[in-house]
Amino acid sequence: MSSSTASPINQAWMFQRDGKTNEAIAEFERVIKAAPDDIDALYGMGLTLRYAGRKAEAIQYFQQALNLVEQGHASERTDANMDRWLMLTRMIRQRLAELGA
Repeated sequence: MSSSTASPINQAWMFQRDGKTNEAIAEFERVIKAAPDDIDALYGMGLTLRYAGRKAEAIQYFQQALNLVEQGHASERTDANMDRWLMLTRMIRQRLAELGA
């Protein structure tokens, strides 16, 4: 998939993966502005900010993602996607613990 045809979230993850921190932050911000409850974008933003050394901001994004997983999106949990929700909860809590939150 070329970057010109990548969806905004995919583009953000490609930038993050390639170490293009500023570009990743800008793209994650774009996704979050359009969809404030996008858990994947919030998590990605948290990771990118963590790698950029912006610990307090990373914690805020991880916490926001965790809140959505645990509370706001509880009604979306089904047997079919329970593993995803459990994995997200575990991953986000791990990142928060690594940051001392």
